[in-house]
Amino acid sequence: MKLKLITVFSFLLVCANSFAQNINVSFAAHLAYPGQTCANISGYVDSTGKEYALVGASFGMSIVDVSNPASPVEVLQVPGVHNLWREIKVRGKYAYVTTEGGGGLQIINLRSLPNVAGVVYHNWAPTIAGTGGGTLNAIHALHIDNNFVYLYGSNLFSGGAVVADITDPWNPTYSGNYQNLISPYVHDGYVRNDTLYASHIYNGFFSVVDFTNKSAPVELANQATPSNFTHNTWLSKDSKTLFTTDEVANSFLTAFDISNLSAINELDRIQSSPGSNAYVHNVHIINVAGNDYAVTSWYSEGFTITDVGRPQNMIQVGNYDTYTSLCNGETGAWGVYPYLPSGTIVVSNIDEGLYVVTPTYVRACYLEGVVTDFTSGLPMNGVKVQILTNCWSGCFNDLRRL
Repeated sequence: MKLKLITVFSFLLVCANSFAQNINVSFAAHLAYPGQTCANISGYVDSTGKEYALVGASFGMSIVDVSNPASPVEVLQVPGVHNLWREIKVRGKYAYVTTEGGGGLQIINLRSLPNVAGVVYHNWAPTIAGTGGGTLNAIHALHIDNNFVYLYGSNLFSGGAVVADITDPWNPTYSGNYQNLISPYVHDGYVRNDTLYASHIYNGFFSVVDFTNKSAPVELANQATPSNFTHNTWLSKDSKTLFTTDEVANSFLTAFDISNLSAINELDRIQSSPGSNAYVHNVHIINVAGNDYAVTSWYSEGFTITDVGRPQNMIQVGNYDTYTSLCNGETGAWGVYPYLPSGTIVVSNIDEGLYVVTPTYVRACYLEGVVTDFTSGLPMNGVKVQILTNCWSGCFNDLRRL
């Protein structure tokens, strides 16, 4: 049996289990939101190349110029219903915003930026016919794939996925919905090329759904996740690996081989700091210099960067703690957005506001092999291997077991 002996962060790291340290991430700035909480976060680049964080603050989406990472400036807050939950995704020049506070899907035209006077918005709240239909109001989360926006956890269709065509970005049209028979509520999801990877949080599994025909989706597979509280999903660049998070204490970022949907296979799972009871929240996959990294918010432990180029052996290669209290639970870093062209990462902390940081993406090193019994030559299970000598400038006592 294969044993992952030691996972080595990089040539420059110090002790891998010293998670109070911020590794391969540099602080740039912090922007507070007095009297508000912050939920999820996204980003936008205007026609002049200025970069913005789009922060899901409780009184509406906050647009923050982060072109100078050391000096973020809020240029506008677009009003919205007061609510803890706010999710944002961008397609082209438009931001789409959901909240459980109601009002339907908010659409914000960002085309005029950096001229904030030209930023306009309205809400799409259609009445949709059919069993479980009605007037669209509360929405928990969303994702966009090509010309379609997928809305999750709404007041319609028992919280199943609601799909709208946004070919006309200002005027969506309803296209269809998906409900799993056992667990219709979809908390979040990722979509690529008309395939939905839906997170059924309360029943602890993800489903794979062919949404080519928006009015007649076809469920292809279901798979339980380790802690049975599937919060979100994200695909590898090659679409062969699905990464999941479970929003409970002591939970994992998990990698699944989905290349054969009739035989989905768990490849690996990893925690930000084993034994800390930390809650994982949202994972994103970014490809840097040809390699996939998972950038994941972990609530009270800030966020992590994990080399997932070998998804069967995920290695944490960076982290930044945006929440210095020792308290664990659902507080601290809600969301993280790693896709700004400059490489700047923006993080939303629930009570502390916006953090702007600069990452260094470092490839992991691997020492892998098979441990066998000296006498019989048979593979051994449950073996613990420790490297006692120093390597490069660091100490590596991060032990992983098979």
